[in-house]
Parts: sequence; structure tokens; C-alpha cells
Amino acid sequence: MPKPLSIELRERAVAAYEAGSESYDVVAERFSVSRRSLQRWVERMREYGTVEPQPPAGGNFSPVDMKTLHRVVQARPDATSYQVTVDYNRSVPKKKRVHRSSIVRALQRAGYVSKKSDSGLRSKTGRT
Repeated sequence: MPKPLSIELRERAVAAYEAGSESYDVVAERFSVSRRSLQRWVERMREYGTVEPQPPAGGNFSPVDMKTLHRVVQARPDATSYQVTVDYNRSVPKKKRVHRSSIVRALQRAGYVSKKSDSGLRSKTGRT
């Protein structure tokens, strides 16, 4: 998502629209912004008294229970992410089970270092 335009530019554009008899299109073109952006800024100024951008919203919350995850990791501190996922899913109800990718992201957020496999890449010839 692009960075919001400066508050100073927003305030100047809104002030120009409110002060004159020019249309949204004319003011928007003068300030090199879209017509709809100018309309939103004017609406926001009238409703809230500010043209500051709204804070980011939305996103998904992790379904991983961090207390359970910590217990699983403490029980097997050297386990791979696959093993942690299996142990975690065994310790939660069926509806609370998660994919390994969710476990890996939760481990990263908690500051753990995870490994994908026991011994890394194996030789195709069978030699080590």
C-alpha cells in the first residue's frame, strides 16, 4: 500500500475547495490528486475536523495459542517445525489445529529459531 500523502497537502487542498467556488475536479487537478481522494478528505474534515489518514486496520489474527506453543517448545527444544506442529496439534482440540506455516510464523514472532528438517538436504546418491 502506498504511503499517505502529506497532511499539509491534504489541508491545503481541502482549504482551497472550501474557500472557493471551484469544483472537486478543478481543485483535484490543481493539487495533482484524484477527485475521490479530495472528496474523502473534505468529508473527513467536515466529520472529524482533521484530514489525517486513518490508522491501518484489518489483518488476520493468529490462531496459535502461544502458551501451548511455549509448552510444546519447552518439552522438545530441539524439534523441527514439523515436529512442533505435530506436537502442538496433538495438544489442542481438533477445531484449533493449525498448519505448519502458522506455527512457523508464531515461532518467529516469539523469537524462536526453527529448523525445517533433522539433517538438512540429503544427498541424492545416499552418500553423506
